Amino acid sequence: MRFRWKYCVSLSFLAFFYLCGCYAPPAFKPVTYVKPPKKEEPYIIRQLDRYFVRDWKYVVIHHSASPSGCAAEFDKYHREKRGWENGLGYHFVIGNGHGSGDGEIEIGNRWINQIDGAHAGVQEYNHYGIGICLVGNFNESYPTAAQMASLSALVGYLQDRCHIPSENVIMHRHFRETECPGRNFPYYKVLAKTVRW
Repeated sequence: MRFRWKYCVSLSFLAFFYLCGCYAPPAFKPVTYVKPPKKEEPYIIRQLDRYFVRDWKYVVIHHSASPSGCAAEFDKYHREKRGWENGLGYHFVIGNGHGSGDGEIEIGNRWINQIDGAHAGVQEYNHYGIGICLVGNFNESYPTAAQMASLSALVGYLQDRCHIPSENVIMHRHFRETECPGRNFPYYKVLAKTVRW
C-alpha cells in the first residue's frame, strides 16, 4: 500500500510540472544514424524500411550553406529562430565530418513521422518533396566523396521505395530563386546514378 501511495505522489508531481509548463521536452536527437557506404560491400539502408511512407513525389537537394553542422543544430535553429513547431525543416541531413560524421545520414523527425518539410519555400515541394540537406557551403567548396556516396545511396533508396522518377530528383534552385545547393554541387553526377522509371 505504501509503495502505491509513493507511486501516485510521484505521478502527481510529474503531472503538475508538465501542466504548469515547467517540463521541457528533451532536445531533438535523430533516432537513427546511417553510416556511409563502404566500397567493398553493397549498401542497403535497412534502417529506413521500418517507416511507413506516404505519397512523396520529389527528392529536393539542399546545402546548409555553412561549413559545419548537424541535424540537432539545424533543429535548434529552426525551432528558435524560424519558429517552426516541428523543428528541423529537412527530412534527412548528410554530414561532412564537421558536426556529424562524414557521409553520416541523420534521419529527421519529419521523415519518421511522415510530415511535410519546411525546406522548400513552396508549398508543393514542402508537401510532396523529401528534403535532403548536405552540410557544407558548395559555393565555396565541394561535397565530400562520402557525402556523395551516401546521397546517391539515399536517393536511390527513396526513388525505389516511393516510386520517384529521375526527373523529380531536383535541386532547390530548380523552383526557387536561390543558388542552393551551391554552384559547385555536382548535380549531374547524382542524376547519372538515379533510378529510371
